[in-house]
Amino acid sequence: MKAALKQHGFKLTVIVLLVALALSMLSWLKQDRPPLPSIKQAPDFSLLDMDGQPVKLSDSHGKVRLISFMFTSCPDICPMTTYNMVKLQNDLKQQGLWGDQVQFLSITFDPLTDTPEVFSKYGERMGVDPSGWTLLTGTEKETADVAKSFGVVVQKMPDGSFAHTVTSLFLVDTKGKIRKIYPMGEDMNHDELMKMIRLLAGSA
Repeated sequence: MKAALKQHGFKLTVIVLLVALALSMLSWLKQDRPPLPSIKQAPDFSLLDMDGQPVKLSDSHGKVRLISFMFTSCPDICPMTTYNMVKLQNDLKQQGLWGDQVQFLSITFDPLTDTPEVFSKYGERMGVDPSGWTLLTGTEKETADVAKSFGVVVQKMPDGSFAHTVTSLFLVDTKGKIRKIYPMGEDMNHDELMKMIRLLAGSA
C-alpha cells in the first residue's frame, strides 16, 4: 500500500512539474518579442513630395512604414499594388491607425514621366489618401539610387518602360528597420500585411 502511495505521489510530482514547465514555456512564448526578424536598417533618403518639399524617411520615425517602388505607366503590377495598398489604407483608417501610426510611401523610378502633376493625378484616381500616404520623386538618378540602396533592381528598357524587381514592397518598423520584403501585385497577402502592420504598430 505504501509503495503504491509512494508511486502515486511520484507521478503527481512529475505531472505538476510538467504543467509548470508548460506554463513557463507558454509565458516565454508570449513575451514581447519582435513578430518578425529585422532584415537590416532601412537606408535613409531625401526625395521630393508632390509640392516639391524634401522628405526623408527618418521624418516618419516612430511610425510603421510601407514603402513601394513603382511607375505610373506600368500596365499591370504597379497599379495592382497601389490598388491593394489602398485597401490596406482603408482598413487602417477603420482601425484608427492611418497617418498617426502608419504611413505609406511610394517612390517612382520614372520621374521624367511621373511629374508631380501626373503622379498626383494617379494618386487621386487610385484613391490614395495623402494624410498618410506620400508620393515621392526626384531625378532619375536619385530615385534609382534610392531603389538600389533598398536592393531593388531597376532597368530602363529601350521603349522607355522599366523592368524591376517584383519584391519591391518594404515593411519598415517604427525604428527604421526593414522587417519584411513583400511581393507586389496580385501576390500581396492582405491579411498577413494587416496583421504584421498592426503588430509592429502595437495594436494587435
